[in-house]
Order: sequence, then C-alpha cells, then structure tokens
Amino acid sequence: MSGQTLELTQSIPGATSQQVFDAFTQADLLAQWWWPHIPDTTYALDARAGGVYEIRSQMAGIGVRGQFVTLQPPSHIRLTWNWMNDGVSEVEEAVDLHFEPANNGTTLALTHYLSPQAGDGANLRQGWNDVLGRLAKLWASP
Repeated sequence: MSGQTLELTQSIPGATSQQVFDAFTQADLLAQWWWPHIPDTTYALDARAGGVYEIRSQMAGIGVRGQFVTLQPPSHIRLTWNWMNDGVSEVEEAVDLHFEPANNGTTLALTHYLSPQAGDGANLRQGWNDVLGRLAKLWASP
C-alpha cells in the first residue's frame, strides 16, 4: 500500500443505515444500482466475514472481486478490492464503508486505501462517484 487514501462521502436520502448496508451485501439490491446499465453484469456475494464477492461484466471486460473482511450491520463493512480488466486482477486494495444515520437518511463515508499502482486515484474516484450517485437515488420518491 502506498499510504494514500481516497475518501468520499455520499448522502443517501430516505434510507436507513441497515438498508444501505443491505444494498452492499445482497446481490438483488446491488444489481439495482451498481451497473444496471451494463446488461450482462453478474453479482455474486457471500456476505459474511471471509466470504467472497464478484461483480463482473464480460461484455465490458471489467469487474471487481474480493473478500468481505468485516461486516458489522448496520454500520460498517471492510472488504478487499481487486479491480479486473479483461478478467485479470490488478493489485489488492482495501475499502472501508461506514454508514451513519443522518437527517431522513444515511451518510456513507468511504475510504479506499490506494495501492501505488492507483496513482492519485482519479479513476477510482470517478467510478465510486458514479455508482454511489446511483445508490443515492435508490430510495428517491418517483
């Protein structure tokens, strides 16, 4: 690890901390917001300490896989992160997700521990902002 981190905060209006926690640990919920615009994306989760997860689009040639390290519902998830390009894993990193009740919703605080290969994390920032933006809309009123 390089010692650098990427830190993001996302407001999730209308959702409890437990609902947001579940959105990261239940495949059917994850599929609603992670990459719903990529039709062949698969979501495999074993949401327990030591359990693995994989989100992958063969068509786009991208994915992420790793292991759940810590699950403390409804407030914290720590996982390993292995980005995949064309099915080949890059360097393992770690991600912490903290869920705090906030005004009529939840605040998600994300810390992604960057490897030296991640540089300044600009691509990761863009990706996280993209998926977390969709997550924030999951409980929006029609």
